[in-house]
Amino acid sequence: MTQLNNSMAGLTHISPKFVSARSDANSAAGSALLLQGGQKCQLASPGQNLAKLLPPYLEHIQAERSLSLNTVISYRRDLTFFVSWFNSVNFSGAPAKVPSRGEILQYLSSLRAKGQKPASVTRMLASLRGWFSWLKDMHFIARDPLEHFENPHRIKKLPQVLTTDEISMLFAVSSTAREKALLELMYGCGLRVSELVGLNVADLNVGHGLIKCLGKGSKERIVPMGNQAINALALYRADQAARTAEQLKKSADALVLEATRAARPGAKAKRGRPRKVVPVAVAAVAVKSKSRPRAVKAEPLFKDEQGERLSRLVVWQIIKRLSQKAGIKKSISPHTLRHSFATHLLENGADLRAVQELLGHSNLVTTQLYTHVSRAHLKSAYTQAQTNFGLAL
Repeated sequence: MTQLNNSMAGLTHISPKFVSARSDANSAAGSALLLQGGQKCQLASPGQNLAKLLPPYLEHIQAERSLSLNTVISYRRDLTFFVSWFNSVNFSGAPAKVPSRGEILQYLSSLRAKGQKPASVTRMLASLRGWFSWLKDMHFIARDPLEHFENPHRIKKLPQVLTTDEISMLFAVSSTAREKALLELMYGCGLRVSELVGLNVADLNVGHGLIKCLGKGSKERIVPMGNQAINALALYRADQAARTAEQLKKSADALVLEATRAARPGAKAKRGRPRKVVPVAVAAVAVKSKSRPRAVKAEPLFKDEQGERLSRLVVWQIIKRLSQKAGIKKSISPHTLRHSFATHLLENGADLRAVQELLGHSNLVTTQLYTHVSRAHLKSAYTQAQTNFGLAL
């Protein structure tokens, strides 16, 4: 949770009253954009107020639309870059206006000139489209500059997948119980890396071979686990328990050593107020007497060396290191294992709808992309059609 809080640094908390109390905005210093006589909105001071409308929108997409934290961070980064660029090209002493469609196209062209990939430019356009649409719906601006604007044609690339032999090579070079458990859940269950690091111990149902994960848009889904994944998790949790017991023993030994040194003749007493020792029974009664019991913090399934929740970056580094160790020439990421999971299921005759449920796709079109990767699936359909061809002649 510490990592999540740190990643949200810079997202100013704005009360929903900021959005609804538009009648007081004219009298407030640095007010937001307002409609004035049905004419085009103007900013009270250039280079400031456009940025002030960003925090309430970020709160809206997180609280009301339930977008994931990573998506909110991406929107904040994209829109902050655009506001900085817009202020730099429009800071001329005159009141700054709402960006026009031509200015937005100029900004997108500058991104392409800097070598941004088409996917990044399309994502930036989606961020701007959502923001300006919300500003119009909330009556902060009179006209949406991107209304009826068509998205540029985007060439869909087939996802990078690994062969079954390359998957076996990854498992062969994994040396620790944590690495094997990570690989099993990403390849054997098709989890996204954000779903993987967000798992808690309470999300496991080993008896039924199921695992609960939180996907995009805070949507929960239940994914089955195979025997190999269950065994890998059992070994990993046993290894974690052994490490925890060893750390507790080291801490206890350190306390005993410190007490022994303090009890020696001639040992200098520590300066300062003596520590107050509360009996265990009294402490238990004090905890029960509190009117608001503290919420129990969920225990992460995968932890780092400091005992904190594992980060996505660490998982990415593990996959990169294992692929280099295995001699795999392809440039892969944790999401490559998810692509391979879906492709290998289709190659072995899995139903497309079942694969959609396992991946957590809301649209079947997204899952159909893997049918273009899996040539074995197409060949099977072709063979079946050829078998029945001509029987009625």
